[in-house]
Amino acid sequence: MDRKSWIAASVVVLCTALCLLGYLWANQLRLDVPGYGSLRPQGEMMTVRFGRQLIWLDAAGREQRHLDLADVGLVPTGDHAFFANGDLLLYHRPERARLSYWLARYLRLRKQSERAPRVGEGFYRCELPALACEPFGRGLPALDSAFHLALAADDTLFVADTPGFYIYRLAAGADQPERTGDGMLRFPNQIRLSEEGLWVADTNNRRLLLLESDGRAFGQVIREVSLRPQGALRWPHQFAAEGDGWLVNLADDRMRDGRIYRFSAAGEVVDSVAADLLVDPLVFELWNDLLWVVDAQSQHLSRMDVHGALLAETGSASLTSLELQAQHQRTRYLWLGRLFLAGMVLSLLAGFAAAWLLEREQTRAQFAGWSGRALAPLVAAKPAPIPSGQVHWLENRLKRRLRWQVPLILLVVAALAYALLRVLLLDGPWQLRVQMLVLALYAVLSLWLMMRDLLAAAQQRVGVSDEWLFLEAQGRQCRVALDQVHYSRSHLVTPELVVFLGQPGHAVFDRAGVESVLFPRLKGASPCSPWAVWKALWHTRHPQAVLLLVLVPATVGLMLSLRLLA
Repeated sequence: MDRKSWIAASVVVLCTALCLLGYLWANQLRLDVPGYGSLRPQGEMMTVRFGRQLIWLDAAGREQRHLDLADVGLVPTGDHAFFANGDLLLYHRPERARLSYWLARYLRLRKQSERAPRVGEGFYRCELPALACEPFGRGLPALDSAFHLALAADDTLFVADTPGFYIYRLAAGADQPERTGDGMLRFPNQIRLSEEGLWVADTNNRRLLLLESDGRAFGQVIREVSLRPQGALRWPHQFAAEGDGWLVNLADDRMRDGRIYRFSAAGEVVDSVAADLLVDPLVFELWNDLLWVVDAQSQHLSRMDVHGALLAETGSASLTSLELQAQHQRTRYLWLGRLFLAGMVLSLLAGFAAAWLLEREQTRAQFAGWSGRALAPLVAAKPAPIPSGQVHWLENRLKRRLRWQVPLILLVVAALAYALLRVLLLDGPWQLRVQMLVLALYAVLSLWLMMRDLLAAAQQRVGVSDEWLFLEAQGRQCRVALDQVHYSRSHLVTPELVVFLGQPGHAVFDRAGVESVLFPRLKGASPCSPWAVWKALWHTRHPQAVLLLVLVPATVGLMLSLRLLA
């Protein structure tokens, strides 16, 4: 490859990489567009948080007040609530959680340990309407992802730390909170206070749980309502009391595309609410016999009666403006991502065009090698001369690559072992631990078989003379006449052993030597089909045959076991 080709290849790789990064960046910007957060009744009004905006609506959906929390530098996250005197409680998180934390959330693992809030992070109590905010509840741990709030009339705060598996109780004036016992809850979500105590959606235990809310007996179980899964929808994470029964939002395994069901007091399904109107209910409130629902897909707040019939649209100019701005931003970032994706495709096409214009013969040879068409011309070509009576040993180039491939494989094994250890140490469901163990064992088995095959290929030797082939593989040696060997593009086959020559992109022996010294001397030999090669591999117990025969049933067993443990 000459200098001009190197420059063209470098430009193509750089442009493709930049377009890929731009595509990922545009997707992240689209996900970061502000949207609906939490709903919370306050007196005779419903409060709606949209990004950093807080809007009060009356029972008819008309806007009564609007606050921009960015004016005081707050970045609200998660739920909000109101004290008895009307003060606002919210959680300020100025920085994003780290990647490792969100990976644990994606795998639905329990939060490993509590951490103290960083500087400026935590709960704030804000006097309204002046937005005079002060830190609150500094004894509570940092909340990196989902949490839910409930405030009693005496200003006792309850916080459901969803990935932490705890509910905290912070009495008015107290510095340190109490919390529920270990092993009681698994991903507690929405909490609501009633005259009986504190109700919680215990999501992964698929139940609604009534807990004692009093400080002396806080966390004791009073009552339990088990909720039966509805097909793929089996995770209750939001609820509201409706007479003697419940309205419950059941989500799928991705915690998305849920549906609101009406359950009886005994936990039996009565019917579903507005199934034809709601695609992915994000949050809902039952207030004044009206259902206020935000759909995550449409990013729209709807009001409906308890039977799911739509009512008049909310008369909030602020919400309408915020929805339109968010929709326009998402559309703009979506097209920006598509533009970067198109740029990446064009960059790859330009790379193929440059290869054809600058390296036409090499490109033809490469495509011919991939399709197997180049083998017949190679065999028919004039062989490179070998001194009389001497043997030309082909260079095994895999030996040099193993210097970095083996340490890389060992590093991957060490990383898998570390990840498995971290998962086993977390207090997650046993099914998840078994799944991770099965995946790790499968990965280690695959890597071991791959390394075994690589080491066997690196120990191969092929010697060529004008009459004989000298082969060393699988710990055996043989000498065979050139007209007695069978060959394919990737293998040499003899009754005693099989030698792997390599594949396009994974050459074992020096390609120039194979094409100029070996193949032209096989005019009297017989080509063999892929099926004949595989029969010979099995007959000689070649590592490639062992790898296939072990991994196929192992993969089937892996898929079945993961399905059973899901």
